[in-house]
Order: sequence, then C-alpha cells, then structure tokens
Amino acid sequence: MSALFNALHERAEINARHAVETFTSEVGEYHAMPPGVDERIGMYDFAVFIRRRTLDRSAAALPLSGDDLAGIAAVGRQRAEVGLSVPSQQQVLGLHTAMMVREVHDLARPDHVTDLLRIVGWLGTQGVRARSAYLRGYTRGVGAARMMSTRLEITARALLADEPVLDGPRPDGRYHVTIMCTALPVPAETRDEVTAAFTRDHVPVTWLAADELAILTAAHEPQTTNLQRVRVAAALIGRPCGIGTAHGTAGSLAETLAWAREASRVAPPQYRPDRLPGITDLFVEMAVARAPHVDGWLRDYARQLATNGPDLVTTLRAYYAHDMIRAAAAAALHIHPRTLDYRLRRVREVTGVDPGSTAGVRLLSAVVARTLAVEHYAD
Repeated sequence: MSALFNALHERAEINARHAVETFTSEVGEYHAMPPGVDERIGMYDFAVFIRRRTLDRSAAALPLSGDDLAGIAAVGRQRAEVGLSVPSQQQVLGLHTAMMVREVHDLARPDHVTDLLRIVGWLGTQGVRARSAYLRGYTRGVGAARMMSTRLEITARALLADEPVLDGPRPDGRYHVTIMCTALPVPAETRDEVTAAFTRDHVPVTWLAADELAILTAAHEPQTTNLQRVRVAAALIGRPCGIGTAHGTAGSLAETLAWAREASRVAPPQYRPDRLPGITDLFVEMAVARAPHVDGWLRDYARQLATNGPDLVTTLRAYYAHDMIRAAAAAALHIHPRTLDYRLRRVREVTGVDPGSTAGVRLLSAVVARTLAVEHYAD
C-alpha cells in the first residue's frame, strides 16, 4: 500500500472524530440530540468504518460488497428510527462527501497523483452506491406509514440538487418546479398535512424550510391539475402564499429551483391561486427587485396610492388580474362598475398615469406586484 493510503489509514480515527464534531456543530438535529445518542447510533464507529473500508476497497480497485452496502443501509435505517429528518440526512451526506475528499487532498503530495486519482475516482462511483444504500435503509426505518412520503421527499431533494435519485439514475425528463412561500413559518402538523396531500398523487414534494414548499411535477402534466394541487396546499396552509414556477430538465433543476424561488419572492401573495405565475409573468418584478434604485422609484408610486386611497392598490390588482375587463373586476371587488371607474380616475389623478394605457399597464402592474410582495414578507 502506498504512502498516501498508509497516511490516510493512520489518520482514520482522527478524521472520524473530526467528522462527528462537524456533524454535531453544523447540523441542528445532531446538535440537539440528548447526551449518549451519538454513541447509541454509532456515529464515531461508522465514521471510522467508512473511511477504512474506502481505503481498503479503493486500494484493491474493488467496489463495495453486498455486505458493505447492507451495513450502510442498516446505519441509515437506525438514523431514521431515532427520528432524524430527511433534511438533516441530506446535510450530513453532503458534509461527509466534502470531508472525505478534503481529507485525501490534504495529505496528497505531487508524487501521490496516481493514488489520489484512484481514491477520488472510486469515491465518485462507489459514493453514489453508498449514498443510495444509506437512503434506502433510511426510508425503511421511517416505517410503512411514512415510507412513500419519505421516498418522494428524498426524490424531490435529489432532483433539485442535481444528484442521483434514490433508486439510481433517472431518465432525463422535464419538470415544473413550483415554490410556495409564506411570510411566517408553517406549523409542523400543517406541513405534514400538505405533504400527505401530494403523497396521495405520488408527487415529489419537500419543505425546503418551514416557510417554503417545493413541488415537482412532470412537464407533460396539465397545468390545471398542478393548479388544483397548489390550491389544496394553499387551503391547508391557510395563509397567502407567494408562488413562482419554472421548468427545466432533470440534471439541471438546481438552476430551475433558483428561478422559481426568485419568482415566488416577487409574486403577489395569493390565498386561492388563480394561476401559477412563472418568469414570463414576473420578469419585470424580478428585474426590479434586483435593482434597488428602480424598486425605490416604484415604491414612491406605491406610497402615493396608499396615502390617497386605501383601496387603490387592491382595485388595480383586480383590474389587471381580470385583463382590464371592468365588469369582471368590479364583480371580483364586489363593487359597482361606476365605483371602479371612480377609483381608476383617482389613480390617474394621483399618479398622472392612466391605468388603461400601455404605459399604465407596464408601470402600475409592477407597482402593485412589488407593493403586495414587499408587504407580504414585511408582515
């Protein structure tokens, strides 16, 4: 065995101890574990085992054995049985991979290039197998009642991170990524209800945070179906949600997630969504949000509307949401069309811009969207 392998073997216990300390300090659920739990689930022993096994198998150019994978799955199952969540396990797996690679690079010298490439190459293929085994074991450990929802959550998180999914490589496909954001954290029991609603339709879904839900649907599914599901989720959440959608291909959905998340942050919040707004609907607001000086300029118009009539922003929202059809907008506002006309005249007097003109639509619709989004997250 070469000098690099020997050096890594000698440091296996030190590196394992450092890994446990890192998990405990950086992963909230591990930090909050009662004393002794880390020993009960064998954190240190497993950290030593996986490092030594990696070195032994990579030195011999052999893949992980069936017994190795079974042992790794058993550890994943054990972590589920003590109540550790999918997000915590995703974070731990990411930290583990980063530390393993860094440990090798830290000890490698210029004359170790061949062995360095051998170890890193082995990690690239066998690491995926180990991760899949761990997550399969974890899924079994959560119990039959939660198995499907856990599998879908793991699938959603893998797709959104451009990682291999639970059951191996997934055929390339296009997905709609929908983000629902709330101004305040959603209670855990409500999040579970929402997840269960999507699980019944086998839709990959995950809460990226207590105030942010990610939904993945196949691009070929009708948007009306997706809209209905989002309406069910919004009803269960019981508070207005900023909603943004974007579509992309498996393998590049991390970027799609970023676009959908950005759209959700500028979208006017909705209690019962009438549509699923995407970048084509919100590109003006997204651009404005990135330009503080322009955003501030629009906020001046918002202040004019707010100080000269409490219903003007609401009126404009309904007016534009109904394609400037007066009768439909008035009905949605539960007012007479003449009252609507009065309010629109008032907008023109206050801002100097006709709401029905091309300039008015471009300017005032952006003012409305930004006003509602900013107020939503400021509350």
